[in-house]
Amino acid sequence: MSSGGRSHAARPTDLVALVTFDDEVRENQAVTLERLGARESGSRPLNAAFAQWLHLGRRMWVNVDGHEVHGIATARDRGARTAWVIDTLIDAAGAGHGEEVIADLLRQAVDAARRANATHLLLRTMTGASAREPAIQAGFRPALSERLWTGSLGMLSLVTGVTVREVTRMDRLALFQLYSRSAPAEARSLLAMTLDEWEALRERRWLRGGSELLAEIDGRPVATLAFSKAQGHLQFELTAERGTADAVRALLAVMRAQAGETDALTLVPRHASSIEQVLLAEGFEARSEYVLQSHRLRRPVMVESKVLVGVPVPSGGGA
Repeated sequence: MSSGGRSHAARPTDLVALVTFDDEVRENQAVTLERLGARESGSRPLNAAFAQWLHLGRRMWVNVDGHEVHGIATARDRGARTAWVIDTLIDAAGAGHGEEVIADLLRQAVDAARRANATHLLLRTMTGASAREPAIQAGFRPALSERLWTGSLGMLSLVTGVTVREVTRMDRLALFQLYSRSAPAEARSLLAMTLDEWEALRERRWLRGGSELLAEIDGRPVATLAFSKAQGHLQFELTAERGTADAVRALLAVMRAQAGETDALTLVPRHASSIEQVLLAEGFEARSEYVLQSHRLRRPVMVESKVLVGVPVPSGGGA
C-alpha cells in the first residue's frame, strides 16, 4: 500500500469509516501529561472529528482507503494557539506500511500548523515507539528525554533554609528564568527561547484545580512544583536548578502536607538528575521512558541592544 495523497484533514465524508474504526481498540502512540495522569492508552477518534467539524479547537487528519482507516492524527493547542501538540497518533496500516502512513499524517499536521502561523508542533512518544523514525522524516527533532517515576510520598520533614510559597502572576518572569537555567541549551533551542514561547508551550490541562509552589533560597527562586490530585492519585511536575536537592525535598514536603499520602506520578527530564536522586531516595521507582520531539516552525527574532563602551554620557549637572 502507498499512502501518498491519502492523508487529509478529516471530512464529513469520512464519517462511515470513522464510525467503524471507533469501535476498535488501537494504541495511541502520542503521550500527553493529561493522558499519563488519566492512565489512558486508547483514543476516541470520532470525538476528535466532531470537535474539528464544530470548530472546538481540535484538528484531525486521517489516512483512508475507501472506508478503511489506515491512520489517524489529531492535534490541539498546548498553552496557546501558536504551539500545537499531537495528542493522537494511531497506526492502523498493514504490515510494512505503518511508518509511511505515520510520516504522511505528521507532514499534514506540520503543513496545517505552518499555515496557521504556529511556532511549534510537539509530539511525545515512548522511547521505543514505532512513530519516532517517521516523526524525524517529517521534520521533528528530539528535544527532551524523559522518564516516568511513580511512588507514594511518606511524611517528609521541613527543610531549613528554604522558603516555599504559592506561585503568583508576578512570578511569570522568574519561572521562565528558572526554566532557562535548568534546561540544556539544545532543548531550549528546540522548545522555548523567549518568555512568550515558554508560556505557549506550558502544558496545563492536567493541572486544572491544582496548585503551583515556588522554592526560594535567600529570596532567589531555585525550584518549582505544580501538582494536581485526580482519580485517586497525585500528578506533579518539578523544575529545579542543579544542586538544589534541599529545595526539591522542601517542595515535596509541602505538597505532601497539602495533598496527603497517595499514589503519585511525575515525568522527569533525564537532565534533571538532582530531581531523580531525590525521588529515588524517597522510594519512587523509574518506569517507562519517553522522548519529546519538536518541530520548530518559526524562530523568534532576538533583539540585541549594543552598548558602546567608553562613550561619556552627559549627567545634566553643571561643571
